[in-house]
Amino acid sequence: MQSSNQRAIIRLLLATAVLLAALLLYIHHQRDDSIAVALAKSSQLMAMGSDPPRTLSLAELPPDLSDAPFVQAARLAESEAAPWGCPAYTCALATFYDLDRGVTVNRVIDLPSNTVLAAWEEPHARPAGSIHILPLALQIAAADAQVQATLGDIGAAEPAMIPMSGWLADDDCRRDWCVDLTFHAPQGDGRIYHIFVNLEQGRVARTFYTRGRPTLNVPPPISQRDAFSDGCHKQNGWYVCWQMTADDGLDFSKATFDGRPVFHSAKVGQVEVWYPSWPGGYRDEIGFNGTVRPYGGTELIPLENGFEVRQLFTEFTRWPNCICCYRYEQVGRFLADGAYEFEFVSHGPGCDDLSVYRPFWRIALADTSELWRWQRPEWLSTGIDPELEQAGGQGEWAPATAEQEIHPFVQPISPDGYQIALRSQDRFYKWRMVPTDPLAQDEARLFLLRANPNEGDGPILTGPGDSFEPPRQWLNAEPLVESEVVVWFVPLLKTKMGNPWWCMPDPRPGINQCHAILRVSPATALYETAVTAPFATTTPNATPTPLPAATPAPTPTPRPIDGETAEEIILNAGCGACHRIGALGEAGKVGPDLSEIGRAAGMRVPGLAAADYLYQSLLEPNAFLSPHCPNGACLPNIMPPDYGRRLTPAQMETLVAFLLTQGQPPPVTATFQVIGQQTATAPSAGNDRGTAVPPATPPPQQSPPSTQPGWGNPYAVLLLLLVVVVVVLFFVRRRP
Repeated sequence: MQSSNQRAIIRLLLATAVLLAALLLYIHHQRDDSIAVALAKSSQLMAMGSDPPRTLSLAELPPDLSDAPFVQAARLAESEAAPWGCPAYTCALATFYDLDRGVTVNRVIDLPSNTVLAAWEEPHARPAGSIHILPLALQIAAADAQVQATLGDIGAAEPAMIPMSGWLADDDCRRDWCVDLTFHAPQGDGRIYHIFVNLEQGRVARTFYTRGRPTLNVPPPISQRDAFSDGCHKQNGWYVCWQMTADDGLDFSKATFDGRPVFHSAKVGQVEVWYPSWPGGYRDEIGFNGTVRPYGGTELIPLENGFEVRQLFTEFTRWPNCICCYRYEQVGRFLADGAYEFEFVSHGPGCDDLSVYRPFWRIALADTSELWRWQRPEWLSTGIDPELEQAGGQGEWAPATAEQEIHPFVQPISPDGYQIALRSQDRFYKWRMVPTDPLAQDEARLFLLRANPNEGDGPILTGPGDSFEPPRQWLNAEPLVESEVVVWFVPLLKTKMGNPWWCMPDPRPGINQCHAILRVSPATALYETAVTAPFATTTPNATPTPLPAATPAPTPTPRPIDGETAEEIILNAGCGACHRIGALGEAGKVGPDLSEIGRAAGMRVPGLAAADYLYQSLLEPNAFLSPHCPNGACLPNIMPPDYGRRLTPAQMETLVAFLLTQGQPPPVTATFQVIGQQTATAPSAGNDRGTAVPPATPPPQQSPPSTQPGWGNPYAVLLLLLVVVVVVLFFVRRRP
């Protein structure tokens, strides 16, 4: 009998081993098939080829270029290939990434001879997501337990967007190279499921949802994808050329006015997007090989006093009926008086309600003999009149002789509205940011650098998120006098919901785009009066005035917030993008839930009454930062600081009284508020204004349980098989 039992056990173990091997082989093939299907779906999103083909595969390049994984290769436009003496599109930049060392590896290839012209490594660069790195990213994502629980079979999930090079402010993905894989939520509720993959560490860094949006009843757009044209134009004394680059948008080049060189190159190296609710964002690139491609064709538009060149870039052609899609516009404007402007437009909607768009303009100038900056002299360091300072009445032009970063670039400004002036031969060029923000919250950074090889003169390689690299890593106090100067202009376009809407396609598309304009005006003298209207013609004075006596540049006045009831005030302030207040707004976004703020406000600061706490929190958002925001402690400088100027005393009293009534927790059932249908919201993100309560929507790092049935999961079958084997062995051992 014992021998019979032993033979039965052996047969059972052999059968189990065969079943286990077959099941493991099935799981392996199923995962490979699933990744292959996901790769095929994502590849369809990226299939936007140009004619003639300007992107290259690894097989088209010389062998043994690098041991690092291949990312992408693209032909170089004439202006970008100039450092290596290549005609247009006859050289290519091949990009690799060393995952072990965290370094981008670059090779410039002469395509006719198939030889390497230049090679260098860049530790500050992070490449864009590409089809060549997608299999690795999908393999890492498919093996993650949280992704499996949410999506089940990743091959069955529907991708929402091409792999984007992303960053997280509170994670290793701030410096490591990470990509974001996006899928439509399996529940079919319109949300997007994000999978941040750290390629250097081979792990999923974070998964979270972003909200859905309703379909808007608008006519479908035209379908001219990858439509652009290179060209040159001569008019009103100007001669300007432009070429579409792989990743840096339109490169305006060879610009002269009345035969005098003005600038060599002006292009956009990246568009960094920042979402405080993640917190993190993307590094978008515009161009024929960018994450956001040319669309609709390059337009040459005559103006009353000059001309402009415009190019639209759109990720998807079904805008605005898409989620996580980006729509940008790049403009060069050249006026008859020798002034010129560079403008960048963001039409939204992006991946989330609150966002900041940061286009990185790089403008390489002709020879510069002097550089001046309007600033406060030392004797004005105290006792400055704020109103006079706002109007640019206190300060002086002082020489700037070394590389520097200027922030803020909006103030202080000279009486005629400018902050820097560069002299080329006998002419000054004055630079200013034209105010465009309806709430007067214009903001920008300006970098002044000496022109050096491999510092953006060729293709610009994007840097880690929220670091302003490039160009910040090239700041080393080099002299700027008697040299060619490179100006980097980085405006910060901040989304606003409510009245006025800004950077949002809601409540209807086409009216709420945000834009930033950099204006450069010629002058014959430093203290000369200049016209500051964005499209006006500047007439230089024949005799320079010795002292600044011009009319101050206009500054937008923050718009008041309409509404008499608390609900109307909250809605028009656009605060539901950050907070939930009972049935109003949306939880799990940026700011803390305020549904119990009436009960908690009086306990926040010892000795401070609840009403006083709320008043101060509205007037000074950074006074009390809560530790209870969706992603941890609330971040400073997120909530707008101008409610004291935009709300009347009566509105403030109404709002505080309403907040004091909030003492009940919100419903725990999930609700997904739709923009344009919410009834009201609360002051914006950043300050504490209540204890944490269960969110109504899944928080950013939380995923719903799997919707896959147990028998459809091979791991469940494997576990069940092992349980059966153990039970059978137990009973066999107990047989007499």
